[in-house]
Amino acid sequence: MKLRPTLLLFTGLLLALPAQGIEIDQMETCLACHDDLAAEIASPVTHPPAAMGDCTACHNPHAARFEALLRKTPAPLCLECHAEVSEDLERSQVHEPAAAGRCADCHLPHGGQHAGLLREEGVNLCSTCHGEIADWQSRQVQHPPFAGGECSLCHEPHGADHAALSPAAPGDLCMSCHDENAGFKSAHGQYPVARADCKQCHDPHASNASGLLRSVLHAPFEGGNCTVCHALPGADEPFRTRLPLDQLCGECHGEQVEESRNASFLHVPAGGGNCAACHNPHTAEDGRLLKADGRTLCLSCHDPGGASSGEPGRYAGHGEDLDCAMCHGPHGGEQPFLLVESATTLCSTCHAHQHSAAHPQGEDTFDPRNGQPLDCLSCHGIHDAPHSKYMHFDSGRDLCISCHQEKNR
Repeated sequence: MKLRPTLLLFTGLLLALPAQGIEIDQMETCLACHDDLAAEIASPVTHPPAAMGDCTACHNPHAARFEALLRKTPAPLCLECHAEVSEDLERSQVHEPAAAGRCADCHLPHGGQHAGLLREEGVNLCSTCHGEIADWQSRQVQHPPFAGGECSLCHEPHGADHAALSPAAPGDLCMSCHDENAGFKSAHGQYPVARADCKQCHDPHASNASGLLRSVLHAPFEGGNCTVCHALPGADEPFRTRLPLDQLCGECHGEQVEESRNASFLHVPAGGGNCAACHNPHTAEDGRLLKADGRTLCLSCHDPGGASSGEPGRYAGHGEDLDCAMCHGPHGGEQPFLLVESATTLCSTCHAHQHSAAHPQGEDTFDPRNGQPLDCLSCHGIHDAPHSKYMHFDSGRDLCISCHQEKNR
C-alpha cells in the first residue's frame, strides 16, 4: 500500500511525510497490535489474502461502518472472491447461516487447521448447531457416511435444490451408493423402490433397528403385507393404493376418518381425505406415524416462513414445548381454530388461577366490537399477539378502550 504525501498529527507534533511513496508491510504493521492473529496466519490452511499480507483486501485500516473494520458486511465481502457460492444462495434450499450471511459461523477468516478454513471437520462442525446429532450418535445402527462424520456426502454446505440440502433427489442420492441387486429387491418385496423416497422407511442418519428402519412401523408394513394397501409389485402402477386414501385408512381408522369428514370445522388435509399429508404410511418416530414431530409438522404449513428459515416465526411462543394437538384437533372439531374445547374451558385447564378472578366472560357478556360472546380470545391471541401475555393491545390502556369507548372521551 502506498501512502500519498500528507500531514499527520502525532503526539502533538505536525509531521510531514516525504513526497515519495512509502511501502508499508501490512502484515508486520497489523500484527504489531493484533499479535493474537499470528498463530492463525501461520496455520496449515491460510486465507490467501492473509497469507499474502494483504489485510486491506478485507479491512479498512482507518475507519469503517462495519465490525472489525470490514469494508463490507461479511456475505458481500466474501462473495467478491467466492462468486461460486452466489449460485448456491439462489437455490430453493439455502443453509440458514449462509442465507443470513454468517460465513464466520463455519469458516475462519484468517487461518485454521481444516480444509476450506472450516472451524471443525465434518460432524464436529455440524453438531455445533444440530444438537440432534448427539442422539443419532448414541443409536446402535449408524449410516456409514454419518458414522464416518462425512456429512458433505449427502448434504450441500450452502444451498441445494432438494430438501435437507441434498445434492440430488432422495432415491437418486441413495442409489449412488446402493446397488439394485437381488438382495435389494427381495428386501423390498420386489417393489420397484430404487427411485422412491427412501426416508419414508429409513432414517438417513441412525437407528436402533436393523436396516436403519425408524422406530415405529405401520402394522401392514411391519408384517410385509404391502398388498393390504398397494397393488401387486408387478402391476403397471405398483404403488397405487387399492382405494382412495381416506377410504383405505378408514378400514382400520374409521373413527378418525369420520371425525375428519363430519366435523363442523375441518382440518383441510383430513377433510380432503389426504391422510398422507401428515402421516407416513410406513414408518415414523412418532406413535401417530406423523411425518415429523407435531410442532415441526404443523409449522411446515401454518408458518412456512419461520419454519424454513429457522427463525421463531409468527406462531412461536405459546408454550415452546407444547404439542399443537393439546389445544387443536388434528382432524377436525366443533370449535373455531380447531380448538378441542371452547376457548374459556381450554385456557382454564392451564390458567385456572387467572380464571378465578377474570374479566366477565360467557354467553351473557358480549364483545361490543363484534357482538359475539366474550371469551379469552377477545383479549388474548393464541400465538402471535404483539404484547405481554399475548394481549392484542397494550393492557395499560389501549386494550380496555378498544371496548370501553366511553372511557376514551
